Amino acid sequence: MDTADTDKLVADKCYRCAAPLQGAARCPQCGRKQYRTCFCGHQIPITTAICPYCGADWSSSRRVRRKSHGRKLNYKEMAQFGAVGVVVTLVAGSLVNMIITGLAHRSVSGQPVPASFVGRVVLALQTVGHSIAYFFGQIVQMSGSIASVLLLVIIGAGAGAVVYLIRGGFIRLRRKISTHKRKRRT
Repeated sequence: MDTADTDKLVADKCYRCAAPLQGAARCPQCGRKQYRTCFCGHQIPITTAICPYCGADWSSSRRVRRKSHGRKLNYKEMAQFGAVGVVVTLVAGSLVNMIITGLAHRSVSGQPVPASFVGRVVLALQTVGHSIAYFFGQIVQMSGSIASVLLLVIIGAGAGAVVYLIRGGFIRLRRKISTHKRKRRT
């Protein structure tokens, strides 16, 4: 391709609002991108129907607008979901209450459990605290030193942080490109 053909590939006006571009890749008025990357890797104006470099057909390439589903509010379905929500909440609340009461029973050992929910929660937290202390005590006894426990804690925290960073997109892993895509790029 010679330089005369490359000069045709420079957009001078925005395809959307016709504002002068003055060589910009985005329109200074509406902010739209003016170029796309073709399969061959070259930048071509969005309005170009056929890539002059590789002959790729971009004529049927359109932006698809999201269609409104036009769905109306179904009160019967909403009431059913509300009823299921009530049942799930009552079951979950009952389970939490049973667990807290059971933990509170372990903390008072034979004495009556307080009637107030807050009192039972305090006793349950004491039981959980004692259990965690017992758990870490057992680990320290099995491992022989607290240094190995700290090492395991640091490794676990680091692994958790890495997973968070990968899932959040802060760390990107390279993916292998299939041979089909490689052939398309060349």
